[in-house]
This record gives sequence, C-alpha cells and structure tokens, in this order.
Amino acid sequence: MSVPNTDTRTTLPFLGEDAQQELVALFEETHPQVVVAAIQSAEDDDAALFFVICTQLKGEPIGDAIATHVGKIFALLPFDKRVSVAERVTMTEIVDAERATQVWDEQIAKIKETLQNTAFLGEGATNLAKLLSYMDVAEQDRLLEALAVRRPGVVGNVSEKLFTFQDLSVLGDEAIKTILQVLDKPTMALALHNAPAAIRDRFFENMSVSQSEAVEAEAEQLTFEQTQIADTARQSVVSLVRNFAAKGLLKIN
Repeated sequence: MSVPNTDTRTTLPFLGEDAQQELVALFEETHPQVVVAAIQSAEDDDAALFFVICTQLKGEPIGDAIATHVGKIFALLPFDKRVSVAERVTMTEIVDAERATQVWDEQIAKIKETLQNTAFLGEGATNLAKLLSYMDVAEQDRLLEALAVRRPGVVGNVSEKLFTFQDLSVLGDEAIKTILQVLDKPTMALALHNAPAAIRDRFFENMSVSQSEAVEAEAEQLTFEQTQIADTARQSVVSLVRNFAAKGLLKIN
C-alpha cells in the first residue's frame, strides 16, 4: 500500500529555501504584535492554512525557526481568534497548491503592509518612566501605587527604569554619605561586587578609611553562593535610595 506524501516542501514548490529564508527574516525584524495584527485581519481559513503550512516545515533549521515563530504568534492571538483558527486547522488536511501559494503570499504581504503602516513608540514601561522622571519621587510612588491596582504586573518594570543601580554613579556626595550611614556592610559589599568602577568609586570616595577597609574585608569573605545574589543586594540599595528620596532625605533628580 502506498503512503501519501505529507512533505509540504515537496508538494508546494513555492516553499523553497529562499522563500523560507525570506519569512524567517521577516519574523526576526518584525515585532510579534505587528504579525499578530496582520494575522487578525486575515480570514480564519486563510490564517489556519498559513499556520499549518508553516508548522509542516518543521524538521530542518529554517523550518524549525519558522514553526517556532508561528507557534509564538498563535499563542499571542486573542483567545476567540485562536479558537476559531484552531477549529479550522483541524479541518485543513488537503489543499490545492495554487490556493496554498496564494495564501502564503497574501499573509506575507499583510505582515509587510502592517509593518509599513505601524508607528513604533517604544516600550510602554520605558515611556511612562520618562514621564514620571519629571515628578518628585513621592509623586512617582503615589501614581505607581494607584496604577498597581489596575496594572500590577507593569509597576515593577516601571520602577526599575525610574532609578537604576547604574544611576548611583551620578548621586551627589551628600546622598552617598546618607546611604552609607544606614546600609549594612554585608549588603554594601555584595552590591559593589563586580559593580561598575564608576559606582564603586563614588562609594569608596565617600567612605572613611575604616569604612572602606571594613567593606573590602567583607567583600573578600563573600562565598560563591553569596555573589550569585548580588543583583538582590543592588535592588535593596536602589529601593533604599528611592525610599529616602520620597521622604526628602536625599535627592536623586
């Protein structure tokens, strides 16, 4: 008994290596939400056929890359659209090669057209952080607290962009000295472990000889396991600075 040929690359000649490379390049240079918007505008039957063709390419490096991209795009579609497309995928087993070629070309054209008509404004959390940078810290925290009720997952991302560990290098001497008065030596040593030279210098410049010797001694005793949580210590320093700034104890702007 003969076995039906299920190799899409063989039955659809337009799926040559050049065509696949073009799609991979398009996926890699296009924001996933742009592709999602293009797929949303397509008829469910066409979207389903496009997804099936792409997933059938799995098995070789280029095809695997395409399949991975469309899998992620499918997961980003609105739930109702996913359900509708999924239903049609279950019914898409045989297709006319000419129609498959047409759908392939149309979907790629839709993605390119959507990309051309899309204005990129940057990451939302970064944009909000830029806006908040013109407020004092107390007002920033007040707004973020209110925003947390509506978008709890966003607030942490915005906070991290408002004042980062890297920003410590531009703090004034008085601000640095205020931090040093309350920050314990283990946290300080861990936070400064492998920190940029500009930040280390700002702190050591404002330490007394006894303080710097104590921090250096603490740093020498750090275990490998402790150094793996240096980012946590750095975030503690950043949180301390923001809290002090909100209370007016130091300035970070």
